[in-house]
Amino acid sequence: MTTLNDVRVGGKPIREWTIKDHNKALNDLGAHIYEPLDGVLVLGAGSKPWTLKVRMETGSGEEKETEVVDALACYSAVPFGHNDKVMVEGVQEFIGRMATIPRSISHEYLGPWLVALQEYTEMDMFLPKNSGTEANEAAIKVIRKWARKHGGKDGKGICDPIILAAKNCFHGRGFGSTTLMTSDLEGCDIGPLLPGIDHIPFNDIPALEAKIKEYDGRVAAFILEPIQAEAGIFVPDDGYLKRVQEILKANNALMVLDEIQTGYGRLGANFAWQFYGLDTPDLITIGKAMSAGFLPISCLCGKKEIMELFTPHTEGSTFGGFPLAAYVGMLTIAELKRRNMTQLAAESGKYLRGILADVAAKHPEKVKEVRGEGMLVGVEVFPKFEGHELSMGMLRNGVYAKETHKTNLRIAPPIVIDKEGMDAIASALDKTLADL
Repeated sequence: MTTLNDVRVGGKPIREWTIKDHNKALNDLGAHIYEPLDGVLVLGAGSKPWTLKVRMETGSGEEKETEVVDALACYSAVPFGHNDKVMVEGVQEFIGRMATIPRSISHEYLGPWLVALQEYTEMDMFLPKNSGTEANEAAIKVIRKWARKHGGKDGKGICDPIILAAKNCFHGRGFGSTTLMTSDLEGCDIGPLLPGIDHIPFNDIPALEAKIKEYDGRVAAFILEPIQAEAGIFVPDDGYLKRVQEILKANNALMVLDEIQTGYGRLGANFAWQFYGLDTPDLITIGKAMSAGFLPISCLCGKKEIMELFTPHTEGSTFGGFPLAAYVGMLTIAELKRRNMTQLAAESGKYLRGILADVAAKHPEKVKEVRGEGMLVGVEVFPKFEGHELSMGMLRNGVYAKETHKTNLRIAPPIVIDKEGMDAIASALDKTLADL
């Protein structure tokens, strides 16, 4: 039987491709949207769920396969690690039963999945999508729908609503999601961006109050990440999110939380809004860990009086809620509950942050700060050091992690990682900082 690795591409079987072959194909044919680390991932589980096999070049130019600890979990998308037995068997059991069907007819897992989502998220209604940015695009649409019907000081609607977003946030790569962000993107020749969106600093109550006063009843919503992940794992002050919610309620504006990286147990609660003791938000967007990393799944979740503003033909998705997505999404929630993953994240996160802080204390001239909650941790080095070099050093020392915003290293391993695996992350960080 011929396997795909036997197929000849570029004049040779895929199994004979070198790292240089892979890099050349990426550099010549792939749009340059990432700055990848050297090496090629070898598909197939490592010896433990939180390890990966990577083929790397040695100092002599030879290629060697090595096993590394995964400290990224695909940006928090892989809570159970790689090739989890229960998830793999579930997907294998489903494959072959059906490809996909449109949402114009239901299927036997869609309704049960929506009920499972309601029980797990504590929200009222759901719009399944595929990627996080799609969920945030849908959020922008329904915020504007709600604002024009029910927004404003008197609740009678706003003609020209304003959506506030936090500076240095990350909400995806769609056009609306991009507008919510404050990177210098208009200078990259993609502007003008969407109108009706303004930005305020994260973790700044006076800035929120000032903008609400400035727009005098036109603010429809404030969308923000509870913890700014892509920006470098910036954690809000105690009481910040609660005060934000109080101010928005007092001004008849919606609180919209992007929980795509903070949800599904990573902080030691199902969602960050529960972790911080908030009332139920008006809308949340979720994704990444919804399928334990096996499929691209996302969802806009919200209160009924907002979500019911979607009507037939005003929104849709070919693959949103398709049979395999619903099946895997339901299985993920069941496994998170069965394994009590939120408690595990709380306990392991405390240990992980502690040992990383100990390493940082050994290198005060290099590490500015260690911060985070649960299993979402950031290590920030001083600006004179290069984050990509830090990431490459981690990989050479047996840990896959990735820099964000130049000077921040994101550490977010699979929640199931044990102390030995976390110790390996700390050891690699210690060695890498020493050589930085």
